[in-house]
Amino acid sequence: MSQELKLPWRHTSVGIIDDKVEWRRTVRSMVLSFGVTEVVEASDGSDFLKKMNKQDCDLSLLLVDDDMHPMDGFVFMYNLRAKAAEPLRRVVSILMAGQYNAEIGKHALDVGYNNVLSKPFSARELENFAQKTLMCPVQWKEDGGILRPVAIA
Repeated sequence: MSQELKLPWRHTSVGIIDDKVEWRRTVRSMVLSFGVTEVVEASDGSDFLKKMNKQDCDLSLLLVDDDMHPMDGFVFMYNLRAKAAEPLRRVVSILMAGQYNAEIGKHALDVGYNNVLSKPFSARELENFAQKTLMCPVQWKEDGGILRPVAIA
């Protein structure tokens, strides 16, 4: 009988970027229930970038809302993949899409997200999705000044 490989969440730090405080709290509660010990929260992309300039945190995963103001999830990821310092530039990132369709999925991949998860989701869905995304081997490709993840099949 094969045993499913599980991520050691206690060694995982997660960034949650969403302008809705209630949703940030919900997602924070979910990831803490997995065993995550460090969570960085921000209300939008620019807020997150300011926080990361002020603290030293090696994030394992970013969970980012698509629709925020003043900096939405797409502009944020473009800036992160184009301008952030290593290792933050290569952090595994999942777009939390309010309304998913093929166009949003393509746009998310074009700006550098590793994957897209539709809202709303349960803790179990998030944990399974995040584990699969984090455990998927990734190569990085510099393209037009943007660093993009390329999943290895």
